[in-house]
Amino acid sequence: MTTRILHQKCISTNVRLSQIRQKAIHGFLDLLWNVTPTLTKLLVKKVFFTPSTYKITPVEKQYLENGESFQLSVNDKTVQCWKWGSGPSILLAHGWNGRGIQLHHFIEPLMRRGYSVIGYDAPGHGVSQGKTSSYFEFTDTIRTLLTSSNGYKVQGVIAHSLGASATVNSIAKENQPLEAVLVAPALRFAEVLTCFFDHVGVPTHIYQELIEEYENQFGYDMQRDNPANLFKEINSEILIVHDLHDPTIPYIDSKELSNEFQNISLHTTKGLGHKRILTEESVVDAIVNHFRKMEG
Repeated sequence: MTTRILHQKCISTNVRLSQIRQKAIHGFLDLLWNVTPTLTKLLVKKVFFTPSTYKITPVEKQYLENGESFQLSVNDKTVQCWKWGSGPSILLAHGWNGRGIQLHHFIEPLMRRGYSVIGYDAPGHGVSQGKTSSYFEFTDTIRTLLTSSNGYKVQGVIAHSLGASATVNSIAKENQPLEAVLVAPALRFAEVLTCFFDHVGVPTHIYQELIEEYENQFGYDMQRDNPANLFKEINSEILIVHDLHDPTIPYIDSKELSNEFQNISLHTTKGLGHKRILTEESVVDAIVNHFRKMEG
């Protein structure tokens, strides 16, 4: 699921090694597919749809211990959530291989402005149930949080990377007037996913069948529900924050889509990459100020 293949600059030796590895994986998976398609799909799921372990810092651990813990059921998986503060809620949506507490730099600034903050671990991440996960499960988790009757009202969302993709899908599906900040969003996620599988050597027919199974299981369509195709259905004010030289998700997609839609504004950073952008004080201030405008 990782998309770090984009915009990589490799010397020629690395490129040749990558091509050799790609062909070897492609050949192996094709051969395995001819013997046992079921085992092939299980292998691809295990390798590419299993999140890595996120190691929390002492500061993040303290935030989790001080938060109000609650759980939700999403597609028969228990999703662990936390709430800090009181007032209208801002939802923190993490990306692939992340955890909700990864966005902890926003908690206190938002609380000082009278908001409560909700974080969660997506299925297969952190302490939530599941070994694998997907864009569609990310979406269903956010949709459940947006429509839950647990006594809180989500007024806005701050979302990172794949979490931002799922946020766009969720807002479009639920047709809610939510304010959203999308940090380093994968807006053309279907293209990014295709590029990734091609790069690592997974044969097209294998990943397409696997994606089709996920579509049938969760009731989505990768092309129809590609975030870039959904903005025409959204009237909410959206702020995109993206680093000009993000090595993981292409900045150009954020630039082009922000130019296309009047309700989307773009805040460009330089030198913060894909993850440090979540911790930079000036970025945190710009994002929190986006919600402060709602209060007036």
